[in-house]
Amino acid sequence: MTSQTAPKRRLLPTNQKTPASSSPTTPSTETETAPDGEPPASRRRSDFIRFLGYVAPYKYMVLLASIGGMVKFGVPLLIPQITQHLIDHVFLSTTLTKTQKLNELYKLIGGTMVLYVFFWSPWVYARHYFAGKAGHKSVFDLRVDLYYRILRMSASFFDRNQSGAIVSRLISDIELAQNLVGSALTNVWMDLVSLVLILFFLLRIDVGVTLVTLVTFPVYLILFRQLKDRIQATSRQVQQEISEISGNLQEKIAGNRIVHAFTQEARENRYFQSESDHLLDTTLHRVYLQSINMMLTGVIVQLAPLIVMLYGGYRVVEGSLTVGQLVAVSLYLSPLYTPLQRFSELNVVFSNSMAALARVFEIMDQKPEIRDRPNAIKVERVEGRVEFDDVCFAYHNEDEPERSTVLEHITLTVEPGQKVAFVGPSGAGKSTIVGLIPRFYDVDWGSVRIDGIDVRDYTVKSLRKQVGMVLQTPILFSGTIRENIRYGRPKASMEEIVEAAKAANAYEFVNAMPRGFDSQVGEMGNFLSGGQKQRITIARAFLKDPRILILDEATSALDTESERLIQAALERLMEGRTTFIIAHRLSTIENADRIIVMEQGQIVESGTHADLLARDGVYHQLYTPQALA
Repeated sequence: MTSQTAPKRRLLPTNQKTPASSSPTTPSTETETAPDGEPPASRRRSDFIRFLGYVAPYKYMVLLASIGGMVKFGVPLLIPQITQHLIDHVFLSTTLTKTQKLNELYKLIGGTMVLYVFFWSPWVYARHYFAGKAGHKSVFDLRVDLYYRILRMSASFFDRNQSGAIVSRLISDIELAQNLVGSALTNVWMDLVSLVLILFFLLRIDVGVTLVTLVTFPVYLILFRQLKDRIQATSRQVQQEISEISGNLQEKIAGNRIVHAFTQEARENRYFQSESDHLLDTTLHRVYLQSINMMLTGVIVQLAPLIVMLYGGYRVVEGSLTVGQLVAVSLYLSPLYTPLQRFSELNVVFSNSMAALARVFEIMDQKPEIRDRPNAIKVERVEGRVEFDDVCFAYHNEDEPERSTVLEHITLTVEPGQKVAFVGPSGAGKSTIVGLIPRFYDVDWGSVRIDGIDVRDYTVKSLRKQVGMVLQTPILFSGTIRENIRYGRPKASMEEIVEAAKAANAYEFVNAMPRGFDSQVGEMGNFLSGGQKQRITIARAFLKDPRILILDEATSALDTESERLIQAALERLMEGRTTFIIAHRLSTIENADRIIVMEQGQIVESGTHADLLARDGVYHQLYTPQALA
């Protein structure tokens, strides 16, 4: 094991290139771009067209829903025709007898009732059922795809985005997108067919009256185009602000004990009220635009019948239009302008949905920084030899053109089965260097190798199967103890789970619980003590059985008894594994094969506990105050 002295600390430019021999295959940004700098083709396509790809598997449901909608609004269009016929040719007829008139009335009304009961009603059911089913299924597929994409994102993605904001896109944004199926994919065809049929019937009645009914349409189209973009932009802003509030709320709720401990309830309430006030202003601006849209459309819809009645009444008085024709035209006005009203509502729905989809596809278009190279190696089992060869690394921050280097020219070799401890002040780069082994991040310079092969040449999944981690803050998920231990190896048997718990010194307290391994741990393991949670995470690591082990402050902030039990469990866990230990409590690493002392991203000392104490250097300065305490 060797270390290399680094040159003076400097800023690493964001355009720093890695030598070809060790160059990562991925760009430093999460968002994929084309070679010419243009967004990829998927970004240039309409988000609506892309959403149709999720609807396509359910196209027959959409088709049935559309047909049902056409029938739902098409059949009632026969009523004005029947009414015109009854008025002009039955009720006002001078040639038919009373009996003939009643027979004609009964025949037409009875036939129409049968049509509604046996033909119209099943299609109305189909319209609503299949539209709802297609909408929910397509949104389900989109949400699952988005969640899988988020899970595959690199650590830097989660560094940049609040968890609450990510959840907001998964839930509320996708929920808004569902409206497109019902409103845009079925109502549009339904309303279009209705308009065509109405115009056909109106033209049969009288061409002049038909033209008068259409006089307000150009005005509507102009208003539609003027308001659509403004509503969509405001809707996107509302969704963005909801995401930010969701992220802040999740942080404060998760850290409620800190809020209480520092008595900051009033301050947090003021902060939330300030954010909510801003959201309210943006939302009310959207309401204002939507209200303008509905008002103008409503005025058009209400004025049009008056104009038609004025012209049609004049024609009736003149004698060029019958009373039955005028009544039929009047009955068609409502069905004619109902689609217009729905198009106005669709303007709002479409704008809201497209704003939400833009935020969804914004994540979908991002690519993980950490992904497999072409022809990457799927490794089954490694020996555990780890090498850091001239490694430099800096965290990427899009807001800063230059970034401070976290690791500087680290060269280090760890043999299989060795226990290596990293010590040093906070910010020295200890956690960063071990995070490069499972490729949570990729190096900016140099390489990290396992068994002589660059970690970037392994598949990410097979690489991470070789690495186990026990962190300072034990992370458990809501569910049972059994489920949390089995997270290390989902196909493990109950016997293997029990053996892992015993090895982690967790079996006794688990077995003493009323429901044993089926006991709930609560959110983030809140039903368990800190020591119990840590032993569950150790059991999880035992079950995974990795060749390389990372212990990041695994025994800090524990009482003496818990630390004794956990330290004994960790000793068993480290047997035969290449182990990297990060520790501030130096008494826990005295038996390490090597201790690496780091300062400002550089290795300043390396050796055994005894060797480093004898040098009277940095390690001696760190160890002495703790030994005397």
